[in-house]
Amino acid sequence: MATNEISEAATPDDTSSLTVDRILSAPDDADVPIVSDRALPEILFDHVEEHGDDIALRWKRYGVWEEYTWEEYYERVEAFALGLEEYGFGDGDVLFTIGYNRPHQLWSWMAAQSLGGMAAPNYEDMLPDDIRKQLELLEPSVVYAEDQEMVDKLLLVADDVPSLDTIIYRDEKGMFRYDDHTDPEVISYASVEEQGRERLETGEVSESYLHEQVQAIDPETTAMLPPTSGTTGMPKRVQLSHFNFINLANAAIEIDPLPKESDYFSYLPMAWVGEQMILIAAAFVGGWTANFPEQPETEAEDLREIGPEIIFSSPNRYEAWVADIKAKIENTSRLKRFVYEKAMSIGRKYAEYISGDKADEEPPATLRAAHWLSYWVAYRPILDKIGLKRAKNVYTGGGPLGEDHFSYYHALGVPLKQIWGQSEVCGFVTMHRDDDIQVDTVGEPFPNVEVGITPGGELLVRGPVVTSGYYGMPEKTESAIEEVPASGASGESGASDAAGRWLHTDDFGALTDEGHVKIFDRMDDVLELEDGAAVAPISVETKLKFNPYVKETLVIGDGRDSLAAVLNIRFDNVAEWADQRDIQYAGYRDLTQKKPVLELLRGVVAETNAELDHPIERFVILFKEFDADDGELTRTGKIRREVVVDRYQKLVDGIYAGEDEIEMEVTITYQDGRESDERGVMRVVDVDEPLDANVEVE
Repeated sequence: MATNEISEAATPDDTSSLTVDRILSAPDDADVPIVSDRALPEILFDHVEEHGDDIALRWKRYGVWEEYTWEEYYERVEAFALGLEEYGFGDGDVLFTIGYNRPHQLWSWMAAQSLGGMAAPNYEDMLPDDIRKQLELLEPSVVYAEDQEMVDKLLLVADDVPSLDTIIYRDEKGMFRYDDHTDPEVISYASVEEQGRERLETGEVSESYLHEQVQAIDPETTAMLPPTSGTTGMPKRVQLSHFNFINLANAAIEIDPLPKESDYFSYLPMAWVGEQMILIAAAFVGGWTANFPEQPETEAEDLREIGPEIIFSSPNRYEAWVADIKAKIENTSRLKRFVYEKAMSIGRKYAEYISGDKADEEPPATLRAAHWLSYWVAYRPILDKIGLKRAKNVYTGGGPLGEDHFSYYHALGVPLKQIWGQSEVCGFVTMHRDDDIQVDTVGEPFPNVEVGITPGGELLVRGPVVTSGYYGMPEKTESAIEEVPASGASGESGASDAAGRWLHTDDFGALTDEGHVKIFDRMDDVLELEDGAAVAPISVETKLKFNPYVKETLVIGDGRDSLAAVLNIRFDNVAEWADQRDIQYAGYRDLTQKKPVLELLRGVVAETNAELDHPIERFVILFKEFDADDGELTRTGKIRREVVVDRYQKLVDGIYAGEDEIEMEVTITYQDGRESDERGVMRVVDVDEPLDANVEVE
């Protein structure tokens, strides 16, 4: 039986000084040399010289996939770099970028790095005030922005950022009115490239000029400044060097090699460190082809067209795919539903041999044959619909994916692997290996990377992937990275083995006897019930989200006698369920409080409780979705637990006070910064007391 309780021996506690109890390294056969004499743009030169006509990038425009070879990739980087230099950009400068997944943003990063500078990507849906805070921290003189909307956000806060001189926009639609704007200057991406080309054509700079600039770069200098997730406050900026990225890329490709020109689909936010790791490191070093969608709205269609071999996505996306599949199956014909259920029964048995309790055994020949047949009859059509039918290297990262979701993909024959990491380590620390996938772990360390654990259960990391610190925040750097002298450390292999420069991850976990890493939750997020039992809320939340009707959930109960939950419904799926039962509703808020919907979700929670040591006793369905613009989620979709609990303290108190209904007013923030007050009444549901909904909910 699955559990949501953490053993008493593993309960996090405070330690006055850093002691490393145990250290875990990569498997013995993972021997990857450390590279210390290369900068990222140098790899681009290598591709041009060795296979310049291979396809490096694709971007869909007006329904047609435009292709760029490695030679064309270099020419675009060179032109933009030489033009960027005309605006005073050079060694040690920061290029602030905000935009959608476009090759232009990638070219701008490489151009900045080629000049000895660094790129600082940002989430495209950031609010103006958040943009201002980041600009004040980074103090860039030049900014790349995707379109008019993002330029407008920058202009709103430009007066507060005296360092800002130039805004470079990519999409020229609607931008003709801005050409006369001089403070800061607003110019097009195309014009910057044209200035760079003119410098080459007139002989102002030689054809080898940029190459010489790149060769002078110290690989230890910062290449990227990705933001942290910001779960506890304003995101920090992590200093990641060329050395960090190249060594992690070499390790990743050693573990999971793929041929050159294998397809990767870029649709995760480019501000996320995992996307940067793929685009400027793994795909870059491996010679893979990066594909960019036409628009955010066409991502699903474009992903299916490409059918990439490499998929790297966040848990939210994998959860959404499962919810979509299960909802469609519930609403299909009886015959198709029967075939699906039979195929999934076979798949679940097969998954036990891949990532479950029987992972040390070979699946029987009859089961392999049945799974092969099920793949062609049921799984492949499903995978084709979501774009995974050609996927070979499939990863999830950026947060834990629940065991139920993980097993589901293995049942479908998708070779899904968990990655654990964070911005401070280029996104990757551990990963499952092909022959050793364990559903309850996040795999084994990457080559040259070591994971340590303190007596209190905090995981530590050291190795060539670890950041040099946070940009402009020396005090944060000092608290996150700690030197352990040989004389003062302890570990399984002796005191000297634990000495070194360790990164505090703030993740609460364990190291298994098989050499894997387990993650329970963030150290600060573990709940302690009134009776002293420790519960990892995220393990409960991921189980609830395996249901197609639950989109997001917050489990609460710290210091209380039981667990409770605040739920968000997955609107499209619940709406379709309600429509089929002729349930009338007037939008999201009204639907969440309909008795049949409350009873539907009560059944979901009751079913989940059967797998928990500490059940959820009461819940409410929030009348609005948790939203990043309201500060409730990070831009990567993680719950900002402390913020949400504080924001909805009245709701939490009402649940535990035994109230039947709770009325609340909250302030809603829109993407343009506008605000409105919304009021809603929410019914508190006791899980053990069925509602008289007068509607069948099966």
